[in-house]
Amino acid sequence: MGMLDWFKGIVKGDKAAPDQVLAAAIAGGDDRGAEIAGLNFKTAVDAHMKWKVRLESYISGTSTEQLKVEVVCRDDQCPLGKWIYDQGGEKFGYSETFFDMKVHHAMFHRCAGKVLETAQAGDKETATRLLNSGEYVKASERVKMLLARLFVMASEGKEAIDSHVRWKARLRDFIQGKSQEELKTEVVGRDDQCTLGKWIYGIGGERFGGDPAFAVLKSRHAQFHRCAGEVLDVAQRGDGKIALHMLEEGAYPDASEQVATAIVKLFERSRAAA
Repeated sequence: MGMLDWFKGIVKGDKAAPDQVLAAAIAGGDDRGAEIAGLNFKTAVDAHMKWKVRLESYISGTSTEQLKVEVVCRDDQCPLGKWIYDQGGEKFGYSETFFDMKVHHAMFHRCAGKVLETAQAGDKETATRLLNSGEYVKASERVKMLLARLFVMASEGKEAIDSHVRWKARLRDFIQGKSQEELKTEVVGRDDQCTLGKWIYGIGGERFGGDPAFAVLKSRHAQFHRCAGEVLDVAQRGDGKIALHMLEEGAYPDASEQVATAIVKLFERSRAAA
């Protein structure tokens, strides 16, 4: 068990096991594997959770920090916030989990600013209550969980894999006129525009680039998009019947299945090596 298991424990809401797993991971030096896209997720979770201690110390008058409401209430001033608006957005901008984390992180800082503002107004009792209940606690826990989920998804490529599975339904709906999407052949035919492609050319490449199984996945994914582009081209030329047939038989389903197989083999290898 390692760092990934610790993050999975957070996602599951496990209150006991994560600390045990974390101790084992750190003892084995696995904490270095917590860094993705310029952010050490373990350090980020720790720093985020320490906000409560920092605010408690400020309220009690034992802090030496000169905290300012106009800084604390902003979501782009802390290390996590700076990452969100820089490398995080560049690497994970495609992810709904990242977007949710960004929103809740902003909410958290608004709540933290309110706690600090109340303390500075001299109402320590209310500031303490705000810190230990209500929106501050909800936002803080949500950020922690979403950070963990983002790490797990980046490590396992789950979100990217799910998006690949949905391609057939997206193309079928487009062909049958049920879709509101404006799919373009020149985009669909590329292997670096979809969620899985962005993972392959981003986080996935950084983590698995040296693995031969990853090279196979990358090649098969490129072939899949060439096939998907051909299906879309046929549909846009007005031959929906043939396009639907291409989704079910021939190069497209073969390529899609090969991508799925390559994904399974990549993660089987990574688990075996862990």
